[in-house]
Amino acid sequence: MTTISRSFLFSAQRILVVAALSALWFAEIEAADYTVLRGAEREWPHAVLVVPLPPHGQSIGIADQISTLPIERGTLTIVETDGAPDPGDIAESLAGAGASGENRPDWLWIHYGAVSKGDEVAQALIRLAGNDAETLEAALETALDSESAFAFDVPDRIVSLSGEGVATFEYPRRTPLSRQVRHTRQLAVALLREAGMISPEVDFEWERLGRRAGRLVALYDADGTGGSGPGSLERIVDATIENAGIYRVCGEDIRDGALGPAATSIFPGGSGRGIGTGLQASGRKALDDYIASGGGYLGVCAGAYFAGSGLDVYLHAVNLSHSPPWRRGRGMVEIELTSEGKKLFGNERTVLETRYANGPVFLPEDQEGGGDPDFVVLATFKTPSTDPDGIVREEMVGQAAIGSRTYGDGRILVISPHPESHAEHDAFVGRAISWTMGPD
Repeated sequence: MTTISRSFLFSAQRILVVAALSALWFAEIEAADYTVLRGAEREWPHAVLVVPLPPHGQSIGIADQISTLPIERGTLTIVETDGAPDPGDIAESLAGAGASGENRPDWLWIHYGAVSKGDEVAQALIRLAGNDAETLEAALETALDSESAFAFDVPDRIVSLSGEGVATFEYPRRTPLSRQVRHTRQLAVALLREAGMISPEVDFEWERLGRRAGRLVALYDADGTGGSGPGSLERIVDATIENAGIYRVCGEDIRDGALGPAATSIFPGGSGRGIGTGLQASGRKALDDYIASGGGYLGVCAGAYFAGSGLDVYLHAVNLSHSPPWRRGRGMVEIELTSEGKKLFGNERTVLETRYANGPVFLPEDQEGGGDPDFVVLATFKTPSTDPDGIVREEMVGQAAIGSRTYGDGRILVISPHPESHAEHDAFVGRAISWTMGPD
């Protein structure tokens, strides 16, 4: 049986790991966000995992995900920090902590998250038992300076408890946050198994996330996405939807059942082809089944392309093919709510100015077999864009900029432009996300 205690104290702009770790085994808690999980047998071992704080209060990051694991033996302390730990300070702190006796951890695991070292970011797994300060400091330097790379699998040598001291794993700086979290989660499960802290058959289960918040949102941020879209949409969920939790997922996660506990899913801009290819056929099938059984889907720009039927790797949940050419330009456009759009979004602002970046345009003449009769146009383009050749794309005017449809028991809403790029449209986008979640 796992006992969970969570303490939220004030967070300085940059919480150094030295402060957080000293707090944990000197019981002088001054500035730390931490989770402590204890098994029924508490004597040994003690593992400490240092991870970045998630970006928003309703974000479900590494700590929240790993804390769903049922610890049976020993103690797992998860420390969330804001900022990059300094290796010298960590070494000095741990050397002092080691002299204090029984609360000294057996393992320290530092996840540097988005903190870069050149073009890479890193994690370090450190065996503390038996190491003196000089050895520990050298180990930390090795961890920070290593040029080694890793695969996304979990090699046995990385999680071995043979006492070799340090294992370092690095990945390209632009690795999506979803994959950083996934990799840390995989390693945590493997390490805890090896240490006998969880049963060999125990694994991370997505359904356990349902206990973290009332309504969950799965945000896709991997292949086919990029730019500021994922971050903006995560901010909007945090700011506009009460009692929600948002977590990032990649194609591997979706194929493993990550959508199961979510009320809705969000697919941002980038490349519709890239999204479909990244999900693979099994991931697209999992997404299709999820929506049809009552889940939600919000697609923005590339996510709107992907929901349609223009390419084989698209979802084909909306029976509309986008009109060529897809490069209709970038810039500001105006969109206008239809009567159906006013029912969903309200009458406060019926015309919005928003960024447009080659989003899909569904022209009637391009829809074989009559298109999608269940597709409801919520907003149309009021002004056109200008393409890279200087051609004003007047054919856009009057065509769908935002639309929705039911799909089985689920709901789909697609947005061609990028209202999430503008803070003044946060409430508008929030209403779109809430609609895809279904009735309260």
